[in-house]
Amino acid sequence: MSAVAGLLSEMFENRSNFMAPDSGPHKLPYACSFHWFWTPPGDLIGLDVVRSDDMDRRALRVFAISPGREIASLILEGPSSAWAPFATDAPPALDQDKPVLGRGKNWVSASASVSGQSLNEVSFALSLAVQVSGKGTGECGLVLAHLTAMDYLRVEVSGWIKINGRQISLDRNLGYTSVHLGDFLPDYAAAASVPPEKPGAVGILVNVSDSDDLKHGASLIGDKSLAYGYGSGGIPGFFMTLGRLGKGMIPLGHDSRLELSNIKSFPHVLLDRPTTTATADATYMAGGTGIPVGQVILDFRGEEYAPLLAP
Repeated sequence: MSAVAGLLSEMFENRSNFMAPDSGPHKLPYACSFHWFWTPPGDLIGLDVVRSDDMDRRALRVFAISPGREIASLILEGPSSAWAPFATDAPPALDQDKPVLGRGKNWVSASASVSGQSLNEVSFALSLAVQVSGKGTGECGLVLAHLTAMDYLRVEVSGWIKINGRQISLDRNLGYTSVHLGDFLPDYAAAASVPPEKPGAVGILVNVSDSDDLKHGASLIGDKSLAYGYGSGGIPGFFMTLGRLGKGMIPLGHDSRLELSNIKSFPHVLLDRPTTTATADATYMAGGTGIPVGQVILDFRGEEYAPLLAP
C-alpha cells in the first residue's frame, strides 16, 4: 500500500506547483502550457508554449487583446531543429539566433520573431505562483486517454513580457494556466474565464474532447463530446457530461450549458489542424436561470470544433 501511495504522490506532485512533463523519467511526447493573464495597462495576454516531440515540432502562440480591440497574435511553428534546445533546468538565454522555448517548475520563458503578423516580436520570462492547487487527472488520466490536463484556476504571474519592443513588468498579476500532456494533441475545445480579483466570484473552465482522445471505450461516446470542468460563484464546482457542441453553446450536463455571444475569433493552424482562438461573453444557463460569467477565452481545434467559433 505504501508503494502505491508513493507512486500516486509522485504522479500528482505538481498539483501545488506549475510543472510540465518535459524532462526526467515522466517526460511525455507532448506537452503544452496555456497561460492567460492581465497586464497592469489592462491588456489580456495569452501564451501557448508547445513541445510536440511526437511530430518533432515546436510552436509558440501569443495573443494580446486590448480593451475593445481585436486579437493581435504571433504564431510560430516549425521543426524542433529550427528552435534552440527546449530548456527545462533553468530559464534560457533569450538572445539566441534561433527562437527559444523553456519551461520548468514555476517558470516559463520564450523568445520569437516573425514577419507579416500583427505581433512580430515577443519575449518573456515569467514566474508562476499557484494560488489554487491544480485540478485534473495528471498522468493517471493517460491510462484512458491520449491527452489529459492539469488546470491551475488561479495563478499569480510575475516577471516581464516584451511585445513589439514594449516591455511590460508583471508583479503577481492574476491569471490561469492549463497544462495539456500526453501522447499527442487531438482535437479539443476549451473555454475559461480569467480569474476575477476576488476568489469565489463567478468563474468557469471547461475542457472538451471527442472519441479520438480515448484509448478505451471510444464507442461509448460515438459522435458526442466529453465535456468536464470547474466552476465557482453559483456554477457547480465540478461537472461532466456527454453532449454535442453547437455554435455558441457548450453543454455542461443536467440541463445546463454555457451560452456564448459577441464572439471575436482568430482562425489559424496549429500542428496541421484548423484552430480558432476567440473571446466571447458567456452566460451559464441552468434550466431557465442564467448567471453572467463575463468574458471567456476560447480555443477550439479540429474540423469539428474550430468552425463553431466562425463569425
